Amino acid sequence: MFATDDEDGDFLSPTGGAKLASLFGLDQATSQGNESFQYTAPKQPRKRPSTQKTAPPPNSPAVLFATAVHAYRYVNGQYVKQGKLGAAVLGNHSAKEYKILLYVSQQKQVTAARIHSGFILTVQPSNYCTFYDDQRQNWSLMFESEKAATDFCKEVCICSLSGALDSVLIQDLVLGEGQAVENGDSLEVAYTGWLLQNKTIGQMFDSNLNKDKLLRLKLGAGKVIKGWEEGMLSMCKGGKRLMVIPPSLAYGSQGVANRVPPDSTLVFEAEIRRVKLAKDGSSRDSAAPSPAPSVESLAPTELNQPLSTNPDATKAKLISRMAKMGQPMLPFITGPASSSSQPDSSDSELEARFIFVRTSLQCAPSPQPVHISSGPPPSVQGNTYIKSYSDEDLTNGCCNSTLNKPLTPSMIPQLTVTSFLQPVSQMYPTQTVPYQGTSDVTSFLMTEARQHNTEIRLAVGKVADKLDHLSSKINDLQKQGSVSLGLSNVSMETAMIMHNIQRIIQENECLKKEVFEKSSRIEEQNCKIGELINQNQRYVEQSNQLMEQRNDSLKNSSEQSQTRILQAEQNKARLTEELTSSTARVSELQLELSSQQQKAAALQSKLSSALQDSQQCSTHVTTLELKETADRMQSQYKMEKQKRKELELKLNNMEEELQDMKTEKDSLERTLSERKRKWQLERQRCDEELEEVRRVGQQELDNLRSQLRKARTSTDQAAAEQLSQLQADLEQEWQVKCDQALAAAREQQRREMTELSEHRDALQLKLTQLQDKCSVLEQQGETRVSELERKLTEQQQHTDTAEEVRLQPL
Repeated sequence: MFATDDEDGDFLSPTGGAKLASLFGLDQATSQGNESFQYTAPKQPRKRPSTQKTAPPPNSPAVLFATAVHAYRYVNGQYVKQGKLGAAVLGNHSAKEYKILLYVSQQKQVTAARIHSGFILTVQPSNYCTFYDDQRQNWSLMFESEKAATDFCKEVCICSLSGALDSVLIQDLVLGEGQAVENGDSLEVAYTGWLLQNKTIGQMFDSNLNKDKLLRLKLGAGKVIKGWEEGMLSMCKGGKRLMVIPPSLAYGSQGVANRVPPDSTLVFEAEIRRVKLAKDGSSRDSAAPSPAPSVESLAPTELNQPLSTNPDATKAKLISRMAKMGQPMLPFITGPASSSSQPDSSDSELEARFIFVRTSLQCAPSPQPVHISSGPPPSVQGNTYIKSYSDEDLTNGCCNSTLNKPLTPSMIPQLTVTSFLQPVSQMYPTQTVPYQGTSDVTSFLMTEARQHNTEIRLAVGKVADKLDHLSSKINDLQKQGSVSLGLSNVSMETAMIMHNIQRIIQENECLKKEVFEKSSRIEEQNCKIGELINQNQRYVEQSNQLMEQRNDSLKNSSEQSQTRILQAEQNKARLTEELTSSTARVSELQLELSSQQQKAAALQSKLSSALQDSQQCSTHVTTLELKETADRMQSQYKMEKQKRKELELKLNNMEEELQDMKTEKDSLERTLSERKRKWQLERQRCDEELEEVRRVGQQELDNLRSQLRKARTSTDQAAAEQLSQLQADLEQEWQVKCDQALAAAREQQRREMTELSEHRDALQLKLTQLQDKCSVLEQQGETRVSELERKLTEQQQHTDTAEEVRLQPL
C-alpha cells in the first residue's frame, strides 16, 4: 500500500461485537457506593424450546452492535442524567435502513435516531459521544470503556454509507490534543486496514500494530494514497480516526496483488503517535512567530463565543491583559524621517534590546526659521502578539525638526542627533503563558511589572546620556566655529540650539514625570491585583470549606439512609424466616392430620372385620338352632328366637351407628377440606398484603432516593434539614406499617393454629369414642359367641343324652 516492505505484515483480527444478553452484565468490581441505590438489570428471558420459536420477519432490523451506556439528555440548557440504558445499532442491509436505539428493556424504548449520510456523531473526551435523535433532541452517551466507544462509532460510520462514495468518509474515534496537522507535517502513524464487504468491515489486509516501527509519512508529499492524505488532515496528536476511502482515492481498478481486489473500498483505522510540524511558519501563521493566537486573526464568531464553548478564551484573555500591561507608557511622536536602525546594547538579565536611530540634520543654503513639528501618539494595540515596526516608527522621536542655517558645509560639519529610545515593550514578542493558578499569575504579573520598571529606568538613563552627548557636541561646534561668521549669525544659531536644548530638557522632564506617575499607577494596580488575588484565594478556600461541609453532611445523611435501609432489609429477612417457620409448622400439622386419618381408616377396617365375624357367628348359631329337633321345648325355642331377634335388633342398631359414624366422618372430611381451602385463601390474602406492603415500601424507597438526589444538588441548609425530617417521618411510617402488617400476620396465624388445634382435638375425641364403641362391640360379640358355644355344647349333650335314652331298650 505505502510502497515500503518493512511496513507490511499481518495483524490480529478485530475483536468486536456484543449481545443484547450482556448489555447490563458489567464488571461488578468497578461498582462503588451503596448497592441499594444502584441500577438492577433485568434478567435475560430463558430460551424456549425450538418448537415454540417463531421466525423473525424478513424485513426486521438486526442488532449490529449493542452495549450499556450512561445517557444524558439536553434539557433547558443543561444535560439531565437518564440513568443506565442500552444503546444498540440496528440495521437492515436489504432495505438500507439503520438507526441508533436507546432502550431500557426490549419492550421499553427511550429514543431512536435514523442513521443516514448526513448523520453526525460527535466524539468528545472521556468516552462521551453526542448526537440528535429523530425529534431533534440532543443526547450525550458515556461509554464504560474506550473500546466500547470506538466500536460504537465504527458501526455508526459504516452504517452512514449510502450509495457510491466520491470522497473520504471520516469518523473520529478518539480526540487528540495539540495543534491540528496540515500539509507539510511529518507524522508517525499506527494503522489497520480492512476491506469493506457487504456494508461491514471485512477481511484485514494490512497493519503495523504488531510491528516495532511505525509508518512515517509527510502530508502532501504523495507517498501514500490520496485518500489517506485527505482523511488525516485536521487530526491531532494522540487522535484516532476511522476513514472509509473510495476506490477512486485508493488503488482504483488496479488493486494490490493477493491483498486488495480491484475497485475495493478500504476502511482504515489510524492513530497518530508522533507529530513533527513544518519548520516554516509562513503556511501556518505569517503574522507572528509566537505560538499565541492573534486577536486580529480571530473571526468575529470565535471572539463572541462563550467561555464554556472555547476553553482557550480565558487563557487568551489573560494573555491579552498581560500584553496590555507591558505596553509603553511614553507617547510616540510621529513624523517623516529618513533613518537606519542599529542595536546599541543589551541587558543580559532581562534580555532587553534597545534600538537607536540616528537622524541626519542637513544644513540648507537659505536661511529659514526653526520648524518644530510633532505628530499625535499612535494608539496602543492590545493584541496577544507584538507586531514588527518599520524604520519610520523607530525614528519617531521628540527631536524631529530640520535646522536650516546660512552656513556652508565647510563651516559647520554634519550634525548627527540620536533619537529617543524605541519603546522597549514593542521589541519583545509576548509569549503565551498557560494559566496554572493564582500563584503563577501573581508571580508572572510581578515579574512583568519589575521588568517594565527596569526598562523605563534604562530608557530614561539612555535619554540622559544622549542629551549629555548632544550638549558636548554642541559645545564642540561652538568652539570650532569659524571667525568669518558674523556675530549675529553665531548668536542666532546659538540661541536656536539653546532653545532646542531647553525644549528637549522640558520634554525630558515631562516624560520623567509621566514615567513616575505611570510607575506609581502600575504599583497601585499591582497592589490591587495582589489584593484581588488574595481575596479570590480566600473566596476559593471558603467555597472549598462550604463544599466540604456540604459533602460531609450529604455523606452522613447517605450513611444514615443506608443504615436504615439495611435495618429494613434485616427486618424483611426476619419476617421471611418467620413466615418460613410458620409454613413449616402448617406442613407438620398437615402431616399429623394425614397420620390420624390413616389411623381412623385402620380402625374402620378392624370394625368391618368384626362385623363380618359377628355375622358369621350369627349364621352359625342360626344353623345350629335349625338343626335342633322339633321336640325341644317350645318355650326354649321361643326364647332363643326372641333372643335372636334382640341380637338382630342390636346388630341393626350397630349398623345404623356405623352408618352415622361414616356420615359424620364424611362431614368431618368436608369440614377439613373447607378449612384447608379457607386457610389457603387466607394465606393467599396474607401474601397479597405482604406484597402490597413491599410495593408501598419500594415506592417510598424510590421517593426517598429522588429526594436524596434533590438534596444532593440543593445548596440550601433548610432544604437539607427538611429532607432529613422527611426521611425520619417516612422511616417511622414505614416501621409502623411493617409492625402492623407483622401483627396482623401473626394474629391470623395464631387464629388458624387455634382452629386447627381445636379441630384436631375434636377428631381425636371422636376417634377415642369410636375406639371405645368398637371395643365394647368386640367384647359383646365375644361374650355372645361364648354363650352360643356353651348353649350349643349343652344342646349337644342333651341330644346325646336323648339318643342314649332312645337307644336304651325299653
